[in-house]
Amino acid sequence: MALPRHDDAAASRASLLTSLLTSLSAYPVVAVALVGWLLYRLMPRPSSSSQPRFPVWATLEIPLVSYVVSNKGGLAQRIYSALSRFGGSLFGISSTHQVLVNTSGVEKFMSQGLHSLTPEPMHNTLLIRVFGRPDSPRWDRMYYETARQLTIPVERMFLNDAAATATLERGAIAERAASFVTFSADPARTQPWEKSAGIRVVRPDTPGKPGAVEANLQSLTRDFGAHMAISLLYGRDFVTRYTTLLEDFWRFDNDMFPLLMIGIPDWAPFRTMREAKASRTRLIEELEAFYRRLGQHSRGEPVDFGADMSDAGDAVVGRQAVYDKYGWTMRERGHADMGVIWGQNGNTQPMLFWYLAYLYSTPGFVEELRRGEVASCMTLTDGSPREIAGLDMGVLSRDCPRMKAALFETYRLASDPTSIRYVARDAKLDDGARKHDMRQGMYVSVPHSVIQRDPDVFAEPDRFVPDRFLEVDEETGKTVARYGRLRPWGFGPGICKGRTFAEKEILALAATIIALWDINPVGGTWKVPAMMPGTGVKKPVEDIRVVISRRVF
Repeated sequence: MALPRHDDAAASRASLLTSLLTSLSAYPVVAVALVGWLLYRLMPRPSSSSQPRFPVWATLEIPLVSYVVSNKGGLAQRIYSALSRFGGSLFGISSTHQVLVNTSGVEKFMSQGLHSLTPEPMHNTLLIRVFGRPDSPRWDRMYYETARQLTIPVERMFLNDAAATATLERGAIAERAASFVTFSADPARTQPWEKSAGIRVVRPDTPGKPGAVEANLQSLTRDFGAHMAISLLYGRDFVTRYTTLLEDFWRFDNDMFPLLMIGIPDWAPFRTMREAKASRTRLIEELEAFYRRLGQHSRGEPVDFGADMSDAGDAVVGRQAVYDKYGWTMRERGHADMGVIWGQNGNTQPMLFWYLAYLYSTPGFVEELRRGEVASCMTLTDGSPREIAGLDMGVLSRDCPRMKAALFETYRLASDPTSIRYVARDAKLDDGARKHDMRQGMYVSVPHSVIQRDPDVFAEPDRFVPDRFLEVDEETGKTVARYGRLRPWGFGPGICKGRTFAEKEILALAATIIALWDINPVGGTWKVPAMMPGTGVKKPVEDIRVVISRRVF
């Protein structure tokens, strides 16, 4: 849900494996034995690569361990524990990779400096295996020389509170929310985010009689958020010129990313893979062309197509300077920025959908938020149709605890994060009565979703409880929203670098939509769809068909 979320993306939740486990739920021991045997067969032999790669079989081991541990004390867990190399709360049948579940000293261990535990080998593996970067010594050298320098501009734009707020204010969120739907059946007059939403005009929008449209909520909200976010990063010219941007991005994310993570090669002879690979190629080529135009603009040269590059985000301008310094080719920049554009949108935009789905489907909750919190952070125009005259991002982030608490609860239900680190130096791990020696060259993974659905930690874990994360601050007496044991961004030095921007973005988009739009399910009854594995955030098994109309005041 954030930028860049390579760390959490590593838990891209092996969709095929989880489906297998679900289908074999009547025979859990057989399932565990089968997948355990598969992991053993997939374990790598000695590699000639001089740089560590996150093993494919470890990607499968994460959801396997999550599955067996969630069935507490069952035979499947006992079998896997017996096969595990270290014992205690460490699960892993190879010393190369260990999954840490409910380990008492895990936060202290994972908070060690980057010189001891680092996410960089995992990030590099993602660039090669998922984002299409060539696997070569030159690329490895460039990555490790520049990785931290390339991250600094991203942190400045998306992690700093003031910078994230200023960036979002440039996004004209209030104006965009006014055209969330356009009530038009003419594709030439609709907004880019409406293209994939299956829009059907139910009632034209006329003076004195508000219009209504049917739409697919997930597709609409996902593309609405992505269009705004990408324009803030790469500029309006980029999202306007690249007409298939949203289609290509989500095809890559949905149809290719999970398969590549579990080891299926991008040349696999599947139609889905071929089409997704073509989408990935177009994304890389368009990012390459963007950096070429940005370079022309910065040097004062004529820009291809006369494109306006003046609103390119500070993050990409900063990355351009690093690319120039180290002599990266334009093609190489396109490959490297695949992780940036995915990290900005791959998790955040699906989370916006789940957030709105939970808010609107909870009886009376949207009206409570409108009266109690949304009204405090924005002003609306008079007349018809009403529009947003002002949005105070500071008030929204600071003084709307129920909005934030409901978002945290959405994280708990819909996010699927895992923190992954490479052990760069020998380290000790405190596991209660046990002490483990974690050797250089190992990978350790912490699947946070195991805690998120644990009834011993969160009562009624399958139910959306919007006020679950509210508490009273002892010093001020004010009601505040706090994460508690929730870790949707991971933890330690490798924590998600875009978490501040992502949280503010979701809150702002949701608040403006709530202020202006009524959303009701077609048929009159809300049914939040079941979830299936995604690439850090779960995906709905089906979209929600809704009727969207102007809010009645």
